Amino acid sequence: MKTITIDHKNDLHLIASCPAVAALGFFDGVHLGHQKVIQTAKKLADKKGLKTAVISFFPHPKEIIGKTGERVHYLLPPAEKAKKFSRLGVDYFYLIRFTPEFARLEPKEFVWKYLVPLQIKHAVAGYDFTYGRKGKGSLDTMEEDSGYSITVTKVENVERNDEKISSTLIRNKIQLGLMEELPDYLGEFYETKGKMIRTDGKDELILDRYYMIPPKGCYDVAIGNGKEWFDGRVLVTEQKKIYWLGPPIPSVWNIFRVKVKWISRNIHFIPEIEEKQTKNLVSVHG
Repeated sequence: MKTITIDHKNDLHLIASCPAVAALGFFDGVHLGHQKVIQTAKKLADKKGLKTAVISFFPHPKEIIGKTGERVHYLLPPAEKAKKFSRLGVDYFYLIRFTPEFARLEPKEFVWKYLVPLQIKHAVAGYDFTYGRKGKGSLDTMEEDSGYSITVTKVENVERNDEKISSTLIRNKIQLGLMEELPDYLGEFYETKGKMIRTDGKDELILDRYYMIPPKGCYDVAIGNGKEWFDGRVLVTEQKKIYWLGPPIPSVWNIFRVKVKWISRNIHFIPEIEEKQTKNLVSVHG
């Protein structure tokens, strides 16, 4: 898969490689609803003999046009989203830089400045996808906005446990520490990346940017070094610091960069025990 970052200085006619069916959306978390959109685009592209593209944006529109100082909690950094797109069979990932200038585009301007030059022949998105200034454009208006050069497919929402799967729902569950519920919505455990370092005699996990950290508590996790996974437990403090509680990890791992799968909250650890564990943390290396 080829990833192409687009700002407002790109000549899109030059970077568009070939006609494509495009999945449109922010796709934070690439949850099962997002996967359905992308899989639908892939099937249509194969049927039409076209390439499959994903067109997304960064940063989140709320950071640009939302309330002043509003913080956006991301589920995944763009690079990790790209890896998930690649596994779904996407050929091109166009990542548009979301700016105030971009936010001011009228719906028809967005179509003619971006979708048409990128040779998008068919667009696929969720039923609630909007585009253009104040979200005035939708899949119901896109065909007309494009002069009927782009056809569209609207994908209905996906539900699990009588809940519509959405990035907002997943964020809410992480904020509540309900990590064991996430596979129902993501299709897998929530996975983060970062580094393991030793500070003040404690083994600390520092996550990369654009991941969420669950609330204070103890969590059963699996950490990976790229070759194997190792089950253990971490403590998340009130200050959102993450400490490894053990068991000790073999020193042959030589851990620097690690992946963390968040399995479930360990409800058997009461606050008093959590505080004790914070003061007496297990070394990473056995």
